[in-house]
Order: sequence, then structure tokens, then C-alpha cells
Amino acid sequence: MKALIIAAGKGTRFNRHAGKKHKALLKVCGVTVIERILDACPQVDELVVVTGYLAEDLENKLHRLLAGRVRLNFVRNPDWERGNGLSVLAARDALAGEERFLLLMSDHLLEPALIRQLCLDPPKPGECLLAVDRDIENVFDLEDATKVLLADEERIEAIGKGLENFNAVDTGIFYCTAALFEALEEAAAQGGDSLSDGIQVLCRGKAMGYRDVSGCLWQDIDSPECIVEAENRLWRKIQKPRDGVISRLFNRKVSGFMTRRLCYLPVAPNQVTVFNVLLAGLAAWLMASGQLLAGAVLAQMYSITDGVDGELARLKNQGSWFGGWLDNIGDRVCDWLVVIGAACAARYLGAGDTYFWILLSAVLISNLAYWTAMDSLLISGVLRAPIQTQGVLSRIEAWFYRREMVFGLTHDSYLLMLAIGVAAGFPAFTLWLLIALETIWWIAKLYQVRNAQPSKTYGGYLARRTF
Repeated sequence: MKALIIAAGKGTRFNRHAGKKHKALLKVCGVTVIERILDACPQVDELVVVTGYLAEDLENKLHRLLAGRVRLNFVRNPDWERGNGLSVLAARDALAGEERFLLLMSDHLLEPALIRQLCLDPPKPGECLLAVDRDIENVFDLEDATKVLLADEERIEAIGKGLENFNAVDTGIFYCTAALFEALEEAAAQGGDSLSDGIQVLCRGKAMGYRDVSGCLWQDIDSPECIVEAENRLWRKIQKPRDGVISRLFNRKVSGFMTRRLCYLPVAPNQVTVFNVLLAGLAAWLMASGQLLAGAVLAQMYSITDGVDGELARLKNQGSWFGGWLDNIGDRVCDWLVVIGAACAARYLGAGDTYFWILLSAVLISNLAYWTAMDSLLISGVLRAPIQTQGVLSRIEAWFYRREMVFGLTHDSYLLMLAIGVAAGFPAFTLWLLIALETIWWIAKLYQVRNAQPSKTYGGYLARRTF
């Protein structure tokens, strides 16, 4: 599929603050707007980019940014200082023969879910679709937004920034056919050179439909305040819907502060994962050498930074299969390093060799068994199923669930208990306590889900897979 991106305008409103810099190249949480647009459209294999203002500079930078990711076709609009409808018309030949194409603004941030929703039902020949947001109360800078009046469940009646009677807002994302060019030509013949003028022509011909994308992330990058709002919306979007109690109340606040500053630096998520292993190793060494407080502090610091790599990957669209695998392996290695350090701390405080090896073996086996059991339940889907309301454990979990928290011996609570116990000078007692809690918890979870079935998603995967 081809996508047409209008990038010819000067962005006067923004450049009063930013100087000569094209809005498509502005960074939101460390990633340029144009890259975020492309990340949201994985089905697009060719970008037709209409340039005008700073055309040569923009084209060179887009080549460097997007080379190898997508085919680029640049079209220059000599009338770029006029309405944006002329920029769309300038790309008519580049899109000749295309049955349908996406039309995007170079300064509108969006998420993949919006494009998926827009493309579920393509426009019919001679018609076009606009993604609209009916959640008007949550539209940022509504005064500057293009308003839309929806006629019924399928058609748009009117569109324009000055529209007084409206019930939706234009997101700036279209799914079009060649009918758009014909409408723009008709509008130009009547003296209208904006995209909205062409859309009005389609509205009069009852050929302008819409898709409701309310709830999906989009944001017009039209001012410094818009960038701040876009970053806040992106941050809220990448948050886990539920987290451990310690993570929700404390860890995520600190890790989030770190992530939102690291995202503007050339730091990759996998580098943070490796850093976490080194941090856990240092914590273990400090514990083993008798520096219990320093080791405990670093162990808790690892618990906090453990969330940074995932947050960074989601925020900068840098997630990968290898990154997920490395993060999972890294977590287990870090846990083992920390518990080995705690066991060595017990030895430093006077535990005999036999007792030390029994403690170390027990804590490693218990940790391995616990996370294997919990991962198995998670993969099978039974932990993803709705929480049952029967039983005391289920009712407690439901109470935490409604508050976006996960009750139980989660990774964050495990590490905090370990850090507190070591700092207090009781590493052996703490490790035996954690062994007992791990055993009790995974047995309780197995009993709780004893009659549960794998989730339909995972069950379907198993049914389709050839082993």
C-alpha cells in the first residue's frame, strides 16, 4: 500500500518558537514525528512525500532516516505557500493506478491501532474515509482543530475549522480513492485550495464517509505545548494496565522519570538490560563482601531500573523478539546474582559452609521452580483469564485488580523484601522466608486455577501449531 504524506507547509505557528526546523523532523520522546508515522503504518511499502518549505533539506534528512525501511517518492509542490489541497493534487501522478491509499499529515502523531481501525472496511470506489474522534472533551487545543459534522452512521455532512455545529474532530488521517483528486480539482475551480474544500465537495456528493477512532492515540504537533501533550499521551499509552503493588506505588514513578529522560539519548533498551545485569552483579558483590546496606540499596535500584528497558522499548518503538528474550533471561540472571549475594552475606556473618550450600541450593531451586510455575500459568493463559470472585484469594486479587495492581509475590515485592532483610542484617532468615512464600504462593495459584482451561488465544495457537 502507498501512503501520501503532506509535508510542504512552513508550520508558521510552530516555527515562531522553533526556528527553521521542519515539524516532521521534530522529536517526540526521542523519535521523529515522521518515523512514528511510519511505525504506525506497517502495511505501507511506499511513501509519497509532498515537499515545499525546506524541500531539499527535508528530502535529504528523510533519505537518511528512512532508507531501507520504505520506498520514498518525493514530489515538490511549487505552490506550497497556498492551501494544502494543492499539495495533495501535486501527488496525483505519483498515485496513478492506486485503487486506494492513505493520506497523512506530516505533523500528526498516531498509533497503529488507529490505522488498523480505519482500514478494517476500505472505502468504495468514488468515496473516501476520514478517521474522526468523537471524544471531543479530550481533544487538545480544540479551538485549532478541524471540526466535523457527522450526518449519520456513515457519512460526513460538513467539515471546517470554523464549524460551529459539530459532533466530531478531524484526526488528519484519511483512507482515499482517486475521487479525492477530482473533488480537489472541482474545489480549486471554485477558488478553494485547501484539503477541507475538497472534502466539502465530497460531502455534498454524499461520498465522504468516516471511521470512528475515538480512544486511539493521535495528536497534532502544532506548537511546543502540543509536543508536551503528545509525550504525555504516549507515556500513558505505553503503561502496563496492571503492575505489582511496589511497582505501581513507587518503582514505576522513579523508572518513568529515568525513561523519559533517557529516551532523548542514544541509549537502546538492550543496553539498559545489560546495565541491569552489571548492577545486580555489583549488588551481589557488595553483599558478599559484607557491605550489606550498600548491596541492598543497589538491589532495590536494580528492581527500579528493571522497568526502564521495557518502558524505553515501548516508548521508542524499539521492541523486538531478541530484546524480549534478553530481558527475560536478564531478569533470571539478575535474580540469581542477588540471591547468591544474599546467601554469601549470610556466610560472611558466620554461617558454616554446609549451611551456606544448603541455603544457596534451596534458594536457587525455589526461585527457579517458582518462576517456571508462574511463567507456565501465564503462558497457558489461565492467569490472563478474568479473576474469579470465589474464594478469599480471588476476592483479594480482585480488589487489587480494580486498582490496577497485581497482588502476590511479584518480582518487585520479592526484591524489596530481600533488600530490606539484607539491609537489616538478616540475609539467611530473609531467604528462608522468601523460599516459604514462593512455595506457598505458587501452590495457592495452582489450586486456584486447578479447573481453569487455557485461554482461547493460546489454545488456538496450540491447535494450529505443527510440532
